[in-house]
Amino acid sequence: MKEARCSLLLPENGKYQPKIKNLHKQKVIVYQDTAAEPSVGLPGGKPFYAEFQGSTVMQLEPSPKVKHKTMPITLTVGGRCTLTKENYRDFGMMMRTKDQADTIHVDANGSFDWPDVESFLMCPVCSESAPIPDDDSDPTAEYWLLFYPLLQINIEKGDKMIIASRTICRLACFDCMENLLEGMQLTVKQTPTEADPSLTTISLSAMEMLEEAGTASFLQDSPPRPESFPNVDDELDAWTLYTLWEHSGAWEALQNDYKTVLSRSMQATSTLKTVAAAAEITVPSSSDKAISAIRAKERYGRKCGSSTCNKVHGKKDEETGEVMRLTVVCEKCQSVYYCSKTCRKAAAKQHRGSCAQNKEEERERHVSRLKKIQCDVCKKVLPCTQM
Repeated sequence: MKEARCSLLLPENGKYQPKIKNLHKQKVIVYQDTAAEPSVGLPGGKPFYAEFQGSTVMQLEPSPKVKHKTMPITLTVGGRCTLTKENYRDFGMMMRTKDQADTIHVDANGSFDWPDVESFLMCPVCSESAPIPDDDSDPTAEYWLLFYPLLQINIEKGDKMIIASRTICRLACFDCMENLLEGMQLTVKQTPTEADPSLTTISLSAMEMLEEAGTASFLQDSPPRPESFPNVDDELDAWTLYTLWEHSGAWEALQNDYKTVLSRSMQATSTLKTVAAAAEITVPSSSDKAISAIRAKERYGRKCGSSTCNKVHGKKDEETGEVMRLTVVCEKCQSVYYCSKTCRKAAAKQHRGSCAQNKEEERERHVSRLKKIQCDVCKKVLPCTQM
């Protein structure tokens, strides 16, 4: 089996261009690590929906003028953070390899093997690793959290090509990040106002823009911060910063954007087109398609949500002989399925009471999956989003 993988280090002479990326408003599915247990500090549980409100973030794109010996990587700046021993434990569990999963008797985190927590600690610029935190570690040591997309292409027997992508978290040295951004300028379009309706652009230092954004590098319309870190300049630890991205829906919105860019680049590459013509290509499904497949299987044998309809998912319709699919879902609670929009509309009044109950139960399940943190003052144990 042949393999192609991304490098974990940026090229020494690589040049990057900063850009502002707009992640548009969307409803996303936040996937959870089903093998994790509360004792290791991970949420665990089933996927849940999040209403991502949209934001702008900073990315570093490899310059097209430079030849790359490895696959070019587009970095997304997550923000400024510190590192705790609890962070190391949580990222270690999330980034476990298949062998590590076997050792601790939990399921592997996916069908492909990806870099483990050591790659999280290793700076992608200088390759130096952040020290593993302990009780004597400096709690004020700062890092930049970067989101680093990886790609694997495996060509198996029979010329079947399997492509997989994953974004991992990386810690970059503070000095390395400043050196990387040194001299970089961002061109920003100013929104027209009544006083000045013309569309103008200004050039700003990339480093200055990140400093203005605070510890979490959402440059506009950032999600609500945890109550334990209310101020924009409060130092977030790495896991809290990652959780802020994940639970707001920004992390999954970023993955969707990466998948779109990857798909477009493959379609535009004649070499890959030639390979695709001669091989069966299996590409990871988008988030919506993946969750639809899971839920379609769960719906087998379920009746249409309308009490006046007897159609059953996966069974033949007595009138037409076609296999029925319940593809229309209640838009509010996402729990009840119908064979058509007509049936959904007919059942709306009857479903209203159970709809509110379903939404509340889903909210409670969501809260129960969140990592619990003890308040240093009152000693109450609350979900991380309420701290």
